[in-house]
Amino acid sequence: MSKIFSVDNKFFTTINKIVDMMWLSILWSLCSLPLLFLLFTFMVEQQIVLLLIVLLPIAFITIGPASAALYYAIVKSVRRERSYATKCFFHAFKVNFKIGALSSMLLGLVIAILLLDIIWAPVTMPFDASLQPYIRGVFLGMGVVVIFVLVWMYPLLSRFELKLSGLIKNSMVLAVKNIFRTIIMAALWIGMGYCFYHFFEYIAYYLILLPIIVPSVSALIRSFIIEPVFKRITGDPNEDSETEVDAWYAE
Repeated sequence: MSKIFSVDNKFFTTINKIVDMMWLSILWSLCSLPLLFLLFTFMVEQQIVLLLIVLLPIAFITIGPASAALYYAIVKSVRRERSYATKCFFHAFKVNFKIGALSSMLLGLVIAILLLDIIWAPVTMPFDASLQPYIRGVFLGMGVVVIFVLVWMYPLLSRFELKLSGLIKNSMVLAVKNIFRTIIMAALWIGMGYCFYHFFEYIAYYLILLPIIVPSVSALIRSFIIEPVFKRITGDPNEDSETEVDAWYAE
């Protein structure tokens, strides 16, 4: 009977992990408020697209450190059960803030340029109308490349100490060398974005639930795809273990 009500019981452990994931999603959302507010405003009033594009680099400033912190906390605290979720999140946020902020502002600038190209270039450039779909396709292809790099960037930042140039370079290398894993993760993001955009009017009433659920669930799913790669890179002696402590998970 005592085992049923023990805090180490599987049921209570699972509930605790779910609560931690919800809390980590809230922390990520709070740290990413400038970008989330901008995107929400765009969904409601799409005429402000130019303002959205101009403000993107600024709005992205905190999403990089927050994304690295979210992944770090999900893997270390939720999956490995090492340390507390809040402590893990803010530790990683602080450690990775400089490079995370620089990389995310650069990312916001690149996305802003791509959006400008996708929306206005085919209209303003003196090309034959039949070529416009191909031009737009080129820009969309460039956007896919950005997503391919992005799915690796912040997990990589959460795991390794890298300069900005090294972070971008190694993210590109991992994206190419693990192309099938990259495609799966990119498809997950693109699918979520597609559903959010096209079914916004149906999920608007449940919008408050998205920042509580989606960020951590996305990070958790990607961690099962990414961690085997990181273990090969680091030569983790406990590759097949979910319980042993290794160097990376130590404070």
